[in-house]
Amino acid sequence: MIEKIKAIDDKLSMSVSKIHNPVLNKIMLFMTFLGDAGKVWFLVLAVIVYFKRSFYVGTSLFLSLAVSFLSAEVVIKRIFERERPCNKIDEKLLIMKKIPNFYSFPSSHSATSFAMVTASFLLCSTGVTICLFIIALGIAFSRFYLQAHYLTDVICGIAIGILSGVIMVKLAYVLFSSINPSLVK
Repeated sequence: MIEKIKAIDDKLSMSVSKIHNPVLNKIMLFMTFLGDAGKVWFLVLAVIVYFKRSFYVGTSLFLSLAVSFLSAEVVIKRIFERERPCNKIDEKLLIMKKIPNFYSFPSSHSATSFAMVTASFLLCSTGVTICLFIIALGIAFSRFYLQAHYLTDVICGIAIGILSGVIMVKLAYVLFSSINPSLVK
C-alpha cells in the first residue's frame, strides 16, 4: 500500500511540471515565501490580536501555529525521513533556487497555514476566515507545485493543521474558562 502511494506521489509530482509557466512560477514562489518561517501567519496573528483585543484569541492562534509547526517539522518529519521530490529532479528543471534541506513529510507550510485557518474559523469572522483560507490554499498548493513536497505531504500537513487548530482552540477555551470565564468572551 505504501509503495503504491509513493508511486502515485512520484507520478503526480512529475506531472505538475506540465502546468509550469513563468507567471504561475512567480505567483507560487511568492506564496511559498509567505509561508516561510510563518511570515504571513505571525503578521495575521498580530493584526487579529490588535483588532480583537482578546488574550484568548491571540493565545489560541499562537498555540495552533506553534503546535502544528512542532508536530510537523520537529516530530513527524524526523520519524518518516522522507526525501523531497525536488531532490530527485534535475537542478536545471527546478523553479526554486534554494532547495529545502530537511525532510518532506509532512508539509509544515501546509500544517501551519491550516492551523491558522482552522483557529480563525472557530474564533473570527467569516470574511477573515475566507481570506486566510485563500492564502493557506495558495501556500499549500505552492509547495506541491514547486516540488518541495509530494501531494500526500501537503494533504497530511493540512490534516495536522486542522487537528492542531481545533485542539488548541478547545484547550485554550477550557483553560481560560476555568481561570476566568470573562476571558473567552
